Amino acid sequence: MTDPKHWRSTHARIANGPVVPQQLIGGTPMIDLSEFSANPKVKIYGKCEYLNPSGSIKDRIAQEILARALETGELKAGMTVVAATSGNTGAAIAMACAIRGFPYIVITNQKTSKEKIDAMRAYGGEVIVAPSGVPADHPDHYQNIEATMCAKNPKFYGVNQYDNPYNADAYEKTLGPEIWSQTEGAVTHFVAGGSTGGTITGTGRYLKSVDPTIKIVLADPKGSVLWDYFVNDIPEEELVAKSWEVEGVGKDSIPGVLDTEYIDGAVMGDDSSSFRMVRTVAESSGVLLGGSSGLNLHAARVLSSHIKEGTIVTVLCDSGVKYLSKIYNDEWLQ
Repeated sequence: MTDPKHWRSTHARIANGPVVPQQLIGGTPMIDLSEFSANPKVKIYGKCEYLNPSGSIKDRIAQEILARALETGELKAGMTVVAATSGNTGAAIAMACAIRGFPYIVITNQKTSKEKIDAMRAYGGEVIVAPSGVPADHPDHYQNIEATMCAKNPKFYGVNQYDNPYNADAYEKTLGPEIWSQTEGAVTHFVAGGSTGGTITGTGRYLKSVDPTIKIVLADPKGSVLWDYFVNDIPEEELVAKSWEVEGVGKDSIPGVLDTEYIDGAVMGDDSSSFRMVRTVAESSGVLLGGSSGLNLHAARVLSSHIKEGTIVTVLCDSGVKYLSKIYNDEWLQ
């Protein structure tokens, strides 16, 4: 099991001298956002995942997936890393490949912000922008493009973040222990949105291993199929996805990484509540967050109104700098 003091040792390294870029991943601080709690007896804390070097929580999985693939021989020198992404994993993989000297191709869709697409290109690789809104089984769906490319070329290593068990492992090894340590075991609820399912599965798996009474709560945007799958028990083959604008959260199919065994409940949000929350946080607290953080914080606030007391921890997945052309643009919001 990972040393629960990992986050402390990370900051000790930073304070005591120069580090290599990958040592900046994880060990993020936690901020008190209890002003947004609906109940004075419920604390809300946010993990500042936007402080990871590529700007999001996805640096954790990029490091874990590539490191494990190199260890097992799945990824070898001379290969190209290929990843389907809603944006943040693409930038994280691009950064991780730049550090390790691998070329990369990332596939995203038209829903992704210009800022995130530009970031994915900035590390020197190729970005493919697929259509948005196509069915999950369509060949032009960004996930299927990754699968097809890798099936045709043995020199391509497919990250396959939605089904890769190394994804959840990354959070079980790092994020879960950090939350437990930083709250000194006081965490009672963990709230996170699901896209790949890695964050909620891996973190939930760790937290429940140290305290089975901790409740794991899924935040899901209206339009995503995860709500119907988990809350309404609709069979996977009968799920119908609708549209939503919050990036990097929610899904049009059930990812293989997601394990609902560790999820105790769910809160639904929508574009309006998510975007309103991050605009409020920026204007009142001086913290610029992305839309998925708004969804998570909205869900934490709703949850706080339904429990008598406790400590809710959620993740602030990425920075609002990635969405200046969208959710912080009044014209786009209209």
